[in-house]
Amino acid sequence: MSLASLDHLSIRFGDREVLSNINVQIEAGARVGLVGESGSGKSLTALSLMNLLPESAEASGALQLNFGQAAKIDATQLGEDLPFPYRGAQIGMVFQEPMTALNPLMRIGDQIGEVLALHRPDLNTKAHIGQLLEEVDLRADMHRRYPHELSGGQRQRVGLAMALAGEPELLIADEPTSALDMITQRGVIDLIKRIASARQMGLLFISHDLGAVAALCDQIYVLEKGKLVEHGDSQAILRNPQQPYTKRLVAAAKPTKRPEFKRPAQRVPLLEIDGLTRQFKQKRYFWQSPDITTAVDQVSFALHSGETLGLVGPSGCGKTSLSRMVAGLDPAQGGSVQFDGHRFGHGVGPIPVAARREISMVFQDPFGSFDPRMRMQDALLEPLHLMPELSAAQKQERVHEAVQRVGLSIDMLHRYPHAFSGGQRQRLAIARAMVLKPKLMILDEPVSALDVSIRGDVLALLHDLQEKYGMAYLFISHDLDVVRAVTDRVMVMDHGKIVEHGKVEDVFDHPQAAITKKLLDARLSI
Repeated sequence: MSLASLDHLSIRFGDREVLSNINVQIEAGARVGLVGESGSGKSLTALSLMNLLPESAEASGALQLNFGQAAKIDATQLGEDLPFPYRGAQIGMVFQEPMTALNPLMRIGDQIGEVLALHRPDLNTKAHIGQLLEEVDLRADMHRRYPHELSGGQRQRVGLAMALAGEPELLIADEPTSALDMITQRGVIDLIKRIASARQMGLLFISHDLGAVAALCDQIYVLEKGKLVEHGDSQAILRNPQQPYTKRLVAAAKPTKRPEFKRPAQRVPLLEIDGLTRQFKQKRYFWQSPDITTAVDQVSFALHSGETLGLVGPSGCGKTSLSRMVAGLDPAQGGSVQFDGHRFGHGVGPIPVAARREISMVFQDPFGSFDPRMRMQDALLEPLHLMPELSAAQKQERVHEAVQRVGLSIDMLHRYPHAFSGGQRQRLAIARAMVLKPKLMILDEPVSALDVSIRGDVLALLHDLQEKYGMAYLFISHDLDVVRAVTDRVMVMDHGKIVEHGKVEDVFDHPQAAITKKLLDARLSI
């Protein structure tokens, strides 16, 4: 029995058609994957099923629903302010960004209680909220916490608990694992699979991660620029794709090791880290003694020019804290950094201006790292205040060179950050990092939220830049396949310590540390 289906759905925004004649069918108990690049129409397809289209959308076609009693909804009515009793009840949805989807001012128990009050008032009790939290593998007493007190994986589980609160027959999950580390991602995938089977729900799983789709879904629909190009059994399509677009997606999901380029022989490392330690003090009440959390615990390593050093580990292990100390953005409570003849750190002093000019960082969230009120022209000029010896014309030339080097056009510089796609913003983040022509670039999850095809373009770009300018990379990622493809050596971090270190092939092919084995076992691949 078909729970829900979209029949010849088309959606327009003004003169632009973004979905064209889409047919999707979800059977009871079936797990259906919806894949495609950013802008292909995946999320709009899901929002159509929830009747959450924006008012400016013009839809045609039909939405067929069969939750006990069949209903046919004219798609021209989608987006209008009409009663839609299925949303939150028969259809639940886990949204892409859990921190945005959750109310930061409300405890998570109250947010789950809101859903119950709307759809299951007879079950709106503290005990039932605790049962929902336990069903998604969270402790019942966590209902008192606020969203900021939870990790990314925990917030995603809360979103799932809210979606399940109305006892839905169809669950929609929109990119629920895109920014999670390997272990957490595997846990969320297994959790969704277990709950969908236990409740006999239909599932629509939207993702650009083909490994996650392969692990979870029985059927797959492939969208390209708003058009359905291929659909059928997921294993058959992923192993033997028929359409050129699907073949490109599958090929891009398997990054290959890039050819080595000749590096000059060096004895003295560009970067030497000696016993770096980072601690945070936390106390709930002013009269209490603070609890001390050690995020980075006496870490030491070295990095040469032209080399790429990978840094992997589960969420919360200290990767970003370590990278921010190396970049001179956060103080260290112990240890020092020796970089290209400059020394800074605990008891030594802050990073010198001369060293700051030689270290650039690409942050994890390209949208959050740009000021939304600044045009890209000004955002890319901003780092050049560290080089007052350059004239205005020389600074402008550097910005233009950096933008063109990352494959974008100069006429894009007048736009604001929201006017770019995720891949374009990541390229601009790399352009901003390279305007100073640094000797070291720190890359914090530079491709984690990108489509597989865009990811390949960004990795190729980084390889070309390194070959031309001889930069060293500290490459932080939770995607082990990407780390294997782009790095020379890799460090595995857990609970603030480096627990394993060596050539990437040696570490991944013959892991010694328990956390390395756990990360490799959690890897999702097609």
